[in-house]
Amino acid sequence: MMARTRTLLPVAILPMGLISILTLASAQGDKPILHEPIPSDPAEDKAAPDPLRAPSPLESTYTTGSEYGQFQADRDTRRPEVSRYSEPFAPSTAPFKRLAAFDAVRDDYVLYVRDARVVPMVASAQAGPDEDLFLEDVVVDIAPEARARIPSVGPGARIVRGRLGVGAESLGFFVSHDGADNWFVQATGVKGPAVARLVLQVTIPRAAFGGPFADVGWLDLPRIPRLPENVARDAAAVRAAIGVSRRLRPREAIAKLVEYHRGFAEGGGRLPSRGNLYLDLALSRQGVCRHRAFSFLVTAQSLGIPTRMVLNEAHAWVEVHDGSLWRRIDLGGAGRLADPIASREKNTFRPPRDAFPWPTASQSGDAMVAEARSRGASSAAAGSDPNDHAGEPFGADDPNDNAGDEAPFGAGAPNDKPGTAPNAGTERPFGDGTPNDKPGAAPNDKPAASIAITLVDDVARRGLPLHVRGEVHADGQPCPRIAVELWLKPTKTQPPRYLGTLATDERGTFAGGIVVPTRFPLGDYDVIARTMGDVRCGAGTN
Repeated sequence: MMARTRTLLPVAILPMGLISILTLASAQGDKPILHEPIPSDPAEDKAAPDPLRAPSPLESTYTTGSEYGQFQADRDTRRPEVSRYSEPFAPSTAPFKRLAAFDAVRDDYVLYVRDARVVPMVASAQAGPDEDLFLEDVVVDIAPEARARIPSVGPGARIVRGRLGVGAESLGFFVSHDGADNWFVQATGVKGPAVARLVLQVTIPRAAFGGPFADVGWLDLPRIPRLPENVARDAAAVRAAIGVSRRLRPREAIAKLVEYHRGFAEGGGRLPSRGNLYLDLALSRQGVCRHRAFSFLVTAQSLGIPTRMVLNEAHAWVEVHDGSLWRRIDLGGAGRLADPIASREKNTFRPPRDAFPWPTASQSGDAMVAEARSRGASSAAAGSDPNDHAGEPFGADDPNDNAGDEAPFGAGAPNDKPGTAPNAGTERPFGDGTPNDKPGAAPNDKPAASIAITLVDDVARRGLPLHVRGEVHADGQPCPRIAVELWLKPTKTQPPRYLGTLATDERGTFAGGIVVPTRFPLGDYDVIARTMGDVRCGAGTN
């Protein structure tokens, strides 16, 4: 059995077979933390990173560059295609790794970090009862006297212990952060550049990920500097359009700002010109995640609400201080993630319940990841490319639509056809006549999801959206923020084909339109909805 260690405080466990003690070498020279051996847990062995593992060419490398030195908004408000997201945390927090944060606005509307001075962080063995623990595993470029930007799990996170090394060679290092809580790592005593692996155990207040805001007064919020005069003047016009002012309590003002910015729509045409990009975005209510976060920050700071914009390669959101701590708020507008998430085998962190309602069919960051993971699971079961579904012909009326070319509904084994049992080891397909494919048979004892779906359109037309709405429940409770796949099945004998994915909101409801590819043959089809479920709701189909 593998030996393990644990502090006398509740902390995540690291495999002792890989390294005897994982200790952060901070600028203050902290002493190693004493441990006691405990029995191995196979489930945790699978999740814990190997601090001695050599960097892989497929892993993202965090460097000393200045890519995130500032943020300037743009006019492209179309929904973005995100090629890849690198997940450094276990459990997974995708897509919310905190890579760059900004807390100040210049008079030209460029965002920057007001206090860019970095302060070393001190390792601490203390993990409070209302905190969550995470493991971070990243590859970094190191060089003498150079700092590399690294992601943090959220605002106010602290380091319990860590290791920087190249294979079996451990390196001295310290982690520092600036005024917007951006994290940087610097190696000590190195003589030249190298690629190293950094493994950290971090802890963070659970409330930083969401939950209800404190009902405090304006004087209870941390004071922030005034905006530049021209920015404050433009923000006053936006506040008037929203109907928000300091006559409301801070929590009420934040709620109105969230409602307004979650109601933005992705654009396809020209933005109306109102004098500058902030006014164009905020008053037209057009934009995706980065535009929403930018507009929210400027407008909220004009009220005196401490606000940051946070982003990474896949998503952007805001953090707001409620007088006690910084809290994450997702404003939606997420893109389409092509990569089905390399960390989908990791446990997924379940944040506190969102304190603010979501508009119907709004694309949250959680929904973007749920959709990507669902595509990955479907393609893995079908043995095909997750992006190679929509637009392919199918149906009895297509002379080129050979049965052997069809992508089966949930499984791609040769014998996995309607009326036959799937091969061992394959996913049991939904809705193909498999005897055990019924509600109530969800794996892992999770209650099976029940999907109700309504077609908004009587007729589906090629090249136009097919609009649907519905809701997902399990054991009488809504299933929030899960992906719902839509499939079209010919009324003859051909298997269903994937059309697209929608996501449920906090109430477990979904609504939206998915464009029917122009190559689909004319005919009659059944619309099938299914979900792979999540940590609480099991799989299900209508």
